[in-house]
Amino acid sequence: MKRIQAIKILKLVYEWMTILFFISVIFSFRIFVSMSLIGMLAVALVYFRLDQGKWWNKSFVNNFTLGCFLYFVIQGIALFYTRNMKMGLFIQQINLGLIAIPVVTFYSNLVNKRNYGKMMKWYSVILFSASLFALIHAFQFYFQTGNANHFFYHPLVSIYSNHAIQFSILVFIGILFLVEEYSRLEFIKNRNWILFLLIYFSIFLFLLTSKLIIAMYLLYIIYLIIFTDKFFRDHSFRFVAMASILAVLVFLLFTNSPLRKRLSEEVGNNISFIEQDEFSPTDYFNGIEFRLVSWRFVYEILNENHGWLLGVSPGDAQDILNNKYRKLNMFTGGLADNRKGYLDYHTHNQFLQALLETGIPGLAAFIMICVGMIQLAIKSRDRPMIVLTILLLCYCFADAVLKTQYGIILFVFFPLFTYKGSEEESSAS
Repeated sequence: MKRIQAIKILKLVYEWMTILFFISVIFSFRIFVSMSLIGMLAVALVYFRLDQGKWWNKSFVNNFTLGCFLYFVIQGIALFYTRNMKMGLFIQQINLGLIAIPVVTFYSNLVNKRNYGKMMKWYSVILFSASLFALIHAFQFYFQTGNANHFFYHPLVSIYSNHAIQFSILVFIGILFLVEEYSRLEFIKNRNWILFLLIYFSIFLFLLTSKLIIAMYLLYIIYLIIFTDKFFRDHSFRFVAMASILAVLVFLLFTNSPLRKRLSEEVGNNISFIEQDEFSPTDYFNGIEFRLVSWRFVYEILNENHGWLLGVSPGDAQDILNNKYRKLNMFTGGLADNRKGYLDYHTHNQFLQALLETGIPGLAAFIMICVGMIQLAIKSRDRPMIVLTILLLCYCFADAVLKTQYGIILFVFFPLFTYKGSEEESSAS
């Protein structure tokens, strides 16, 4: 009896710690992110012990969790040949999330379809509060200066993570939950409230103007309209919905909108430009050009340092990249509003970053994580999990997701949490 009561208490504690974790991630309270993860880790281990009568969970091991462990170990081995030990240790501290987060989400059956919905309901409320506060902050800035820049992209979430793309993923995760909830009405009983949140989050997503996330969002909505009856059963309504989406896109792409400005930056890429032996500090690299030049730099650095087998180490990778930027005369800052320029820019590609830092073994371990995520998505047959997996794998080509605690949370916590949320609740043994 005491055991059953303890299990119920641990479930409740875990749910509230998860809600605290959501608040910390969305509002970017970094110290509370770590504290809540430690608490959830302890609860998960103790709960499994009480629930199953043993400490080791054989089903915990799969390609995803094993890949996380191998990536962590390979990055740790690199400490033996790094020159910047301080940076190496700092990065390995961040990498602890690769070990802790899978245990938090996947080790026990604390997350299942029932309490996943309860916690995601709170997630939606927290996300709504944070985005609304960001909009209020943007309005205050606008009224003071007359400058509307704070309504878009990084400035819109500057009071939090200051990273519009990562915040866009958080918003998209909320949309994925609300879309499923719209038809089942299991955790949010009012369909009008769900529709309001879907429209609100969709608008906020466009204000963040992340090209990748908006493209994925549009493909997802078009899929829902054409191939499901999630919103419309009548074909005439589907036609109206598609026409409305097209009209909005035409408006955004053919007016002086922030999205058009962001897209215009990527037009007219000059491939020969990135092959130059030397650049000028006045040369500007758009997103695509910088990512292409990163491919060149990683290839050259690995050749110059004979690093294909072991990489150049996580601790030294950024120093070597910075030297590359200086050597090729790229912009390295010095202005009042831009003191560093391209210094401290990583490769913006997790596959490249893994190869640069820890060579072929590190790249293989990261690919193992990706394969494991795909396998979990297929096994779940859960639409939010599948869509989130596609999005995160695409995101790996646009950013080095495992370089920051925030990125590791997006790439490891949310897919595992979503996967477990597709499972039915199992009773304590």
